[in-house]
Amino acid sequence: MMLQPLRANRARGPVAVGRSTPAPTGGWNRRDNIAAMDPADAVLLDNWFPETGRVRLRRGHVSHATGMSGPIESLMTYASPTAQKMFAAAGTAIYDASASGAVGAATLSGLMNARWQYVNFGTSGGHFLYIVNGEDDPRYFDGSTWTTPTITGTGLAPANLIHVNVFKRRLFFIEDGTLRFWYFPITTIAGEIADFNLASVFPRGGYLVAMGTWTRDAGDGVDDLAVFVTSEGEVAIYQGTDPADAAAWALVGVFHIGRPIGRRCMVKIGADLVVITEDGFYPLSVAIQNARFNDKGAISDKIVGAVTEAARTHGAKFGWQPILYPRGNMLLFNIPTAENSKAVQFVANTNTKAWCRFVGMNANCWEVFNGDLYFGGNDGKVYKADTGASDNGANIVGDAKPAFNYFGARGRQKRFTMVRPMLVSNGNVAPAVALNVDFQDRAPQSTPTFSGSGGFAWDASPWDTTPWTLSEQILSDWQSVNGVGYCASLRMRVATNALDVYWNATDWLMEPGGPL
Repeated sequence: MMLQPLRANRARGPVAVGRSTPAPTGGWNRRDNIAAMDPADAVLLDNWFPETGRVRLRRGHVSHATGMSGPIESLMTYASPTAQKMFAAAGTAIYDASASGAVGAATLSGLMNARWQYVNFGTSGGHFLYIVNGEDDPRYFDGSTWTTPTITGTGLAPANLIHVNVFKRRLFFIEDGTLRFWYFPITTIAGEIADFNLASVFPRGGYLVAMGTWTRDAGDGVDDLAVFVTSEGEVAIYQGTDPADAAAWALVGVFHIGRPIGRRCMVKIGADLVVITEDGFYPLSVAIQNARFNDKGAISDKIVGAVTEAARTHGAKFGWQPILYPRGNMLLFNIPTAENSKAVQFVANTNTKAWCRFVGMNANCWEVFNGDLYFGGNDGKVYKADTGASDNGANIVGDAKPAFNYFGARGRQKRFTMVRPMLVSNGNVAPAVALNVDFQDRAPQSTPTFSGSGGFAWDASPWDTTPWTLSEQILSDWQSVNGVGYCASLRMRVATNALDVYWNATDWLMEPGGPL
């Protein structure tokens, strides 16, 4: 048998391989090195809310109450056992904004400013919404009527009261520009008021910014502590029931944290207080221990770069406010980027602690009313948020850039040829994409599009006119890209004013090369 000669092996061309990366459910990351981020994190995550198993384009907002003049700077909820109302303050007036539509005449007018702080407070005489703003005499609402209470205190002009808090069945107030707080007798809303000067307690000076109630055991009782925060970032904590009785009022300690930002710098979450400071958003239980030396205890730790940048650039502007929104599993921090004009929100998922940023809602103030989320705009309107699929008719634009990924081969170059974001929607969504390799920062050059209406709302849309609701469908169209690098990220934008959009994963097609 004749032997056949060996044939030379033909050189084989590059072999394409597929890989998949998760949607960035780990959320926005402004802390870690860009080359070492978790694959489930994102360098940029605007208007994408990270949920437990996927990322959702945030819901929109709609006009709720209209007919007010100037920016809405305060929203205040009256919540008695039998009734709820929401009031909006704009310019020199306060309006009842409970119902949707035009608000009509103001319930209070001739005021000095619209930046009110408030509490709800109940006594045997009824339930009251108590408000102060540092320039007008305090007011309270009893469910039907606004009243200016008579308040007398030695050396006090009641109009100077700028902050109010409830502690151990008493109303406490902060006097503007001082280190004094004032307080009524138990369950009292008018009359003689006493003062307590904290000037000797705070070695750094400044003035009182806010007061809160810190509950160490998550329940009412002896473990409730009174917390006073100064403009210089000092915190005094007291325990007891009566500041006039040395045996029933004791200083627990004075601690140094970052300087607070804004009068509305605190929000209660469970048993703890979260404070907005120049160093980050800190639970008080952590801040008093090591906030100035260790930012790992901040709930904003993962976005520390964004928070410190915002504080440095916009910290002096009015509009900073935290708000807990349980129905949406959200903790929002309003960040004014142009006072009475533009704002963004840093938003955490309260279940997963993952962060994102909301843009397109230029809020001055926020409130939860009947469980729903509302904000005051700069155009004399109150808006209902987290509803619908448009920003009052305009597109919601989602913009994301997940963490750069080496696809398991850090030392090898790859030629990236195709990608397909794995989206789910009740219509057709065509995202705009841009390939970024080796830490580039390129934005998409095309415009994202969508088609479909998302269907009708039952009992709200015209019958036999609005299309039927489309069921969710998976959108998995491949898009061509071209780039060579060791790692890659896909910048992606979607835009819609009618559809729900979810993001599950991103598939990649690439040709591995050799190490160079």
